[in-house]
Amino acid sequence: MGASLDDILTTQKNGVVAINNLSRQLDFIISGVNAAVPSATSDTQTSVTPHQEVIGSGRLFGLSVIAHSGSAVGYVYNSATVGAIAAGNAIAVIPAVEGFYPVNIAYTDGLVLVAGSGMEVCITYSPN
Repeated sequence: MGASLDDILTTQKNGVVAINNLSRQLDFIISGVNAAVPSATSDTQTSVTPHQEVIGSGRLFGLSVIAHSGSAVGYVYNSATVGAIAAGNAIAVIPAVEGFYPVNIAYTDGLVLVAGSGMEVCITYSPN
């Protein structure tokens, strides 16, 4: 006796589910990020002293300037240490204007946050 229609449809459904799962895994491998939405938010930073937020790779999703009383911008650096930040590894400028700024950029070494003078800022990101 041959396979029933239910068996055939179940097999087809399982094949589609498996292909979808492989496609999602391939997207994550290619992009180097294991999440499509932020999974972490930094504490609110108010100091111009560099702050190491995370070490490793992932994706920076956005910047939130909560308050700003000065005129200096802030920066987010792709760096594994505070001592290694430099103009060449700045990946985002934090504007001197309150608001949310989507970024959506990958980082490979870590995130170092430097708030501008008089700024209250936080970032959203997903580490790998």
